[in-house]
Amino acid sequence: VLISTSIAVFFTSGAAAETDDKNLNDYSCKDVMRFSGEHREVAIALLHGYFLGKQGKTAFNTDTLSGRTDKFIEHCLDNPTVKALDSMARASK
Repeated sequence: VLISTSIAVFFTSGAAAETDDKNLNDYSCKDVMRFSGEHREVAIALLHGYFLGKQGKTAFNTDTLSGRTDKFIEHCLDNPTVKALDSMARASK
């Protein structure tokens, strides 16, 4: 329930237009970094899940994801206008 609520908040906040349909492409690094606490964690977890899904993977290593999260955050802090998906793609290489 907490994750569902957090995801709902993620999708109703930020740069996306106020409609029922949200698009991950509408979120910049700045949008994600403005979230606080659990909301940012859920947003980043959603981005990780998106890329795992694109790769057809269900298995993951938490240490690897933690390293990617650090790279994502550092890149976003230096490049706030970059799309969050593009920043996570870069961090996932």
